[in-house]
Amino acid sequence: MRVALIPFVPSWNLRTDAPVALVQSGAQGTFGFGPLEPGRYGLSAVTREGSVLFSKRIEVKADEPGGPRELRVPEDRVAWDVTVVDETGAPLPGAELRVVRVGMPYDDVAFPPATTTGRFHLETPREGSYSLIASAPGFTTRMHPVPRLGEALVVTLERAADEAMRRAAVDWVRRNGLRLQSVEAGRGVEDLVPLQPVLQDVRVVALGEATHGTREFFQLKHRLFEFLVTRMGFTVLALESNFAEMLALDDYVLTGRGDPARLLKGETWDTQEVLELVRWMRQYNEDPSHPKKLRLQGVDMQYSPAAVARLLAYLTKVDPARAAQLQAPLAPLTERNAGTFLRLPRQRHREMSALLDTLAEHFERERGTYTRQSSPEEWTLARQLLRVLRQYLGRVLHEEGAERDRAMADNLLWLLEQEGPGTRAVLWAHNGHVKRGPDEWGDMPMGRHLAKALGPALYAFGFAFHQGAFQAFNMDENPPPERKGVVEFSAPPSPEGSLDDTLARAGAPLLAVDLRALPRGGPAYEWWRRTQLTHDIGFIYSDQGYPAEGSVRALECYDGLLFVERTTRARPNP
Repeated sequence: MRVALIPFVPSWNLRTDAPVALVQSGAQGTFGFGPLEPGRYGLSAVTREGSVLFSKRIEVKADEPGGPRELRVPEDRVAWDVTVVDETGAPLPGAELRVVRVGMPYDDVAFPPATTTGRFHLETPREGSYSLIASAPGFTTRMHPVPRLGEALVVTLERAADEAMRRAAVDWVRRNGLRLQSVEAGRGVEDLVPLQPVLQDVRVVALGEATHGTREFFQLKHRLFEFLVTRMGFTVLALESNFAEMLALDDYVLTGRGDPARLLKGETWDTQEVLELVRWMRQYNEDPSHPKKLRLQGVDMQYSPAAVARLLAYLTKVDPARAAQLQAPLAPLTERNAGTFLRLPRQRHREMSALLDTLAEHFERERGTYTRQSSPEEWTLARQLLRVLRQYLGRVLHEEGAERDRAMADNLLWLLEQEGPGTRAVLWAHNGHVKRGPDEWGDMPMGRHLAKALGPALYAFGFAFHQGAFQAFNMDENPPPERKGVVEFSAPPSPEGSLDDTLARAGAPLLAVDLRALPRGGPAYEWWRRTQLTHDIGFIYSDQGYPAEGSVRALECYDGLLFVERTTRARPNP
């Protein structure tokens, strides 16, 4: 049995860093480690038969002897096979594999021994989401999501790009990239006009971001949205935010009711840059020469007390008795945060899910009655509120991140349908969600679902940066008071040869690149089609250091790229 010990610290890179210890157990399955530094660790093992075992988190305290630890083969496990191959489909002897069970804030990682055939037999616990990290000398390390446990999986590795390919890629960007004058809105859009023929037949422009807290990304999105509205007839801005929580902000954009600064509180987008965009949308709608009004919507379906409150308010209007019956069963979903709900027994979650399913059936049966007591628009909105609640319960029960991306795609398509034929929308979300190809952490991000529905009418822009500051939530357990919550961090220049480094070598501080225009052949294509490192930072980061890069096949995942050489932190609202 091969036993591994990994540190649960933010700076440990699960793709490349070695475990603290990697040992072989004795004949009786016993194993041991030398003295360990105080801290928290993850323990895993892989048996000779391929069973993957994970322990609960281990905490080592100073001056306290470590007690015995036990790893048990889970009874409920799924058997599956993995083959690591090159691009010709030939298995790669000596390939190495890491099995990642996704967790928060730390992932479990197991280390099966390398094989002479490139083939691995695994038996993993049934619960959880998994990714694999495959590597081999001379090939680019790849992180690959596991779509379905129990099905054979082939992980293809590419030979690393050579210097001639990289030089060709830089030269192609220099010749074909669109140099932008500014990230700031209100300074004209003439430099963006070359994008019109690129986007003329597009219905959804997806704008990603490499962090959730970069000022220049948010400003550039504002500027692009202004261009798409005034020059190309786009009217909907859909955010990676909860559907119900965005309704009040949408009402402000339409009517001027409410205070947008207050309505943004608690949102990831509670920044001066986003507030300026919201106010611009309101100013646009106030102009009587704009008969088609802009809409600001949310497509997410995470824990949402606002959805429960609005749904119950509607039922109180059309079916008071049923609203009263639902008050107590749905109460755990009305707390300020999700903690109370998530601590409920699993059976209670199933009961609440079944209750919402029954309510959905009742909504359809009573559509005529409910509509007469309200309006078709109110009934449709209430049904959508019920839908996002069911989506959230489904994600909790299935414990799959993929549920969220599928739901967000469905919700955006619903918004387009409600707004009517010809409606064009801008989608604002993280790079990991807008990709139209598989992501490291998930086989089917939102963009891939949208690509299946819209085809070339979806244009996905990935955002990239070379270096600079951003804001994120500090995940350290005991930071000093001034470093608690959402604070400023800084990312050093991207590694040489990475996607971000290649874009920086084109020599433009601000750049748009249309990847659809890349010729499908030649050395530049050979570089762009391969997997490359790029900055990939989400909502959390750490003062202790944190892996700032992920990998992406840009040509597979994006239609275009927007690049900022140096960034600064998004500015929080007071």
